[in-house]
Parts: sequence; structure tokens; C-alpha cells
Amino acid sequence: MYIVADASVFILGKPLKGEVITVPAVEQELKDIRSRIKLQISDVRIEPPTKETLKRATEAARDTGDLCRLSQTDLEVLAKAIEYDAAIATDDYALQNVAVHLGLRVEPVVQRGIRRFIKRTQRCPGCGRAFEGDLCPVCGTPPKRRKKV
Repeated sequence: MYIVADASVFILGKPLKGEVITVPAVEQELKDIRSRIKLQISDVRIEPPTKETLKRATEAARDTGDLCRLSQTDLEVLAKAIEYDAAIATDDYALQNVAVHLGLRVEPVVQRGIRRFIKRTQRCPGCGRAFEGDLCPVCGTPPKRRKKV
């Protein structure tokens, strides 16, 4: 069984069962020496995601409304999990939400994990239009997030 790990696995030192994979961006996120050592002594493969799976991950995050909540590293972790049809070890709820949407398994690191899938929409409180981004392209008002189950 493949497991794609995000940085929290190494920061918190959670042991994982199975073949663990991560992406180079996770290695770069590890700032303290303990986390870096945990990564180095672990039997972890470090591989970049393919462009195709990165595109699929980005589209899935856009579909769920989580794209603005995910970092580039999160998208790369998700893409690598898509590539291997692997579980994702993370405490990031937005990343878990997109993984569940894609039918991937999720292994929470320390926290409980999501209980259900949530589709988020972003609406302008001024004109009521749905949009992506920081400001409404029609009237310039900041968005108001809504959840749809």
C-alpha cells in the first residue's frame, strides 16, 4: 500500500505503514533539523508529480472550492497520490476534502480527519455572483464563503 506524506508526518514524527512517498516541495518545507532527520532516516521515496496529475489535482481542488486554501506543495502531494492511487497522510482538512472527492484514502496524522465531504462556493455579498479569487470581478467586494454538502 502506497502512502503519500505531507510535511506534518515528518514534523510530528508519525510512523506510517506501507511504502511512503513524498514530493521535493515537502522536503523544502521542513525547516527544523529534527524534521529533516526524520525524513532522511525514513525509507521514503521523494519524487516530483507529473504535469498531468498536477493538472488533475488542480482541477479537483477547483471543483471542490478548495483551490484557494491549498498551497502548491499540497497540490503536488495530491497529484502524487493520484499517480499512485495512494492514501494521503495529512492533517490539512482542505487537502483531505479534495482527496475524498477523488476517492482517495486519507490517514490523519494527529487530528481527527474530516467527517464528510464539503463543496465550497464563494459568493459576492454585494452582487451575489459566484467567482474564484480574492475580489469579485464585477464589483470588487471580498468574497463570502458558503458550504454546500
